[in-house]
Amino acid sequence: MLTAQRRIYRLALLFAALCALLGGRIVYLQLVAGPHLALLSLGGRVQEVPVEVDRGEILDRGGVPFTNTAQHFSLAVFPAQIADARRAAAELAGLTGLDAARIAARIGREERPFMLKTDMDAASAQRINARRIPGVMAVAERVRYGYSSLAAHTVGYINAADNRGVSGIEGMYDDVLRGSQPTYLAALVDAGQRIIPGLGYKRLRLADSSGPSHVVLTLDSRVQKIVENVMDQYVNKGAVVVMQPATGEILAMASRPGFDANNLDRYLGRDAAPLLNRAVVAYQPGSVFKLAVAAAALEEHAVRPTDTFYDPGYIDVNGLRFKGWDYEKGGRGEISFAEAMAYSSNPVFIQVGTKLGAAKLVAYAGKLGFGRKTGLGFDGEADGNLPDPDSVYPGDLANLSIGQGTLEATPLQIACLVATIVNDGIAVDPYIVSRLTATDGTVVKSFPASRGRRVLSRRTAGQMRAMMQAVTRFGTGQEAYVEGPGAAGKTGTAETGRSGPAGRSVNHAWFAGYAPLDNPQYVVVVLVEDGMSGSDVAAPIFREVVARVLAGG
Repeated sequence: MLTAQRRIYRLALLFAALCALLGGRIVYLQLVAGPHLALLSLGGRVQEVPVEVDRGEILDRGGVPFTNTAQHFSLAVFPAQIADARRAAAELAGLTGLDAARIAARIGREERPFMLKTDMDAASAQRINARRIPGVMAVAERVRYGYSSLAAHTVGYINAADNRGVSGIEGMYDDVLRGSQPTYLAALVDAGQRIIPGLGYKRLRLADSSGPSHVVLTLDSRVQKIVENVMDQYVNKGAVVVMQPATGEILAMASRPGFDANNLDRYLGRDAAPLLNRAVVAYQPGSVFKLAVAAAALEEHAVRPTDTFYDPGYIDVNGLRFKGWDYEKGGRGEISFAEAMAYSSNPVFIQVGTKLGAAKLVAYAGKLGFGRKTGLGFDGEADGNLPDPDSVYPGDLANLSIGQGTLEATPLQIACLVATIVNDGIAVDPYIVSRLTATDGTVVKSFPASRGRRVLSRRTAGQMRAMMQAVTRFGTGQEAYVEGPGAAGKTGTAETGRSGPAGRSVNHAWFAGYAPLDNPQYVVVVLVEDGMSGSDVAAPIFREVVARVLAGG
C-alpha cells in the first residue's frame, strides 16, 4: 500500500516538474524570444521595411531634447502588393506632388518593400491612408533633427543610411546612442503573397537588451537659444561659448553659419564651411591674450597694476615698429599697467612681455591651457599653437605679447582662461556631457566636474579681475558693460594678414568676459570672423547675450 502511494507521489512530482519546465519554456518563447521568432517563423510570409531606427536622445541639463523633436510622414511601398504600378504611381503623384514616372519606375525595379520619403504632414498622410491604395501606407517617422534645431554643431549629425554618428555628440557617443534593432512595418501575407485578412500591416520591433541610451548634456537650452538668436542677428561667421566658471560646465556653445542636419547635401563644399564648429577651431586671439601676459607678469612680480609706463603710440623692436591701435591719435602718454589693460596698449604690453621673456611667457600660457586640446573630446578640436620659446626672437616675442604672430587659440580655450581668473586662479576642465541614462531615466554613468588645479595665486586672480573691470568701465570694452549686475572682460582685434577691397586690414573681433561682477555665474566668449573690431562688434554682442541670460529671457 505504501509502495503504491510512493509511486503515485513520485509520478505527481515528475509530472509537476515537467509542467513547470514546459510552462517556463512557453513563457520564454512568448515573452522573451517571441518577437524575434515571429519574424523568423514567418519567413517568406512577411514583407517588412525598416521605418525607424532606434537611437537615444540627446538632452539638455533639464531633460529638454535636442533630438527626436519633430515628426513627419513617409510612404511605405510594398511592390508585391501593387497590381498596377502606373495607376498606383499616378494616384500617389496626385496626392504627394512627386513625379509619377519615377515612382512607377521604382515600383517596377524594387523587389522588396521600400520607403518613399515625402515629408508629408499628418493631414496628407491621413488622406492617403483613407484611399486604401493596395501596397501603400503612410507611416509616421520621428525626424532626428527638427526645424531650427538648437546646438547643431554640438549635437552633430548621423549617417542615416547606417544609423551611425558622424560628428559632435552623435559621433562621440555613437555606441551609446545607437540601438541595434529598427522598427519594421510588416505586411503579413499568405502563401500567395496576399495580405492576410484581419492582420494587414503591423509595426514590429525586436526586443533585446542592447537598446539605446540617452546622453544628457550640460547645455542649458534656454541659454543656448538666447545665444543662437543673438548670433542670427549679428554674426555671419563666428562662435560663442558660455561656461559656468566654478564647474567648467558648458551652458551654450554655438557656431555660425549653421546647418540643417536633415539636409546635409545643401552645405557640402560651401566656402563658409557651415559644418565647422568654430568654437573649437584655432584663431589668432589678438589682445584677449593680454590676459595671459598680464597674469604671468603679475604672478612673477615683474610688474604691479600701479606701475607706470610711457605709451607714445608705438614701440620699436629690433628695427621693427609695432603700432598701437590708437597710433593715429598719438598714443596715451604715461599710464599705469592697469590702464594699459583698459586701453589695450600694445607698446606697454610689448614692454612687459619683453621683460618677462619668452620662456616664462610660454610656460605660463601652457599652464593656462594654450597649445593643447581642452579634453572635451570633440573631433576636429584644435590644439591651437603655442610657439617653442627657443624659436621666439625679439620680434616674435613682441608679436606674442599682443596675441599675434604664430600664436593661435580656440574660443573654448579663451573661455577656460577667463574661468581660471574668475575662480581665484583655479583651472577647471570644461565638460559638456553630464550623464548617460537608460530609456527609463536610470543613470548609467555620471561625469562629475573636475576638482581643479591652482595655476595662479588668489592675489594675481583678484588683480586681474580688477583690471578687467576697468576695461568695461572706461576702456575699450565699455560696449560690453551690463547696467545693474555689471560685467568685465577684454576686447581683442586680431589681424588676419588679409586685406579688404579698400586695402584695409581684415581682423577677427573678440570679446572674452564674465558676469555678474559679484559672484560671477557666466563666462562668455564671443568671436566674430572678419568682424574688424572687438570694441565695436564683439563687445555689444557679449552685452546682448549676458543681459538676456541674466534677465531670464
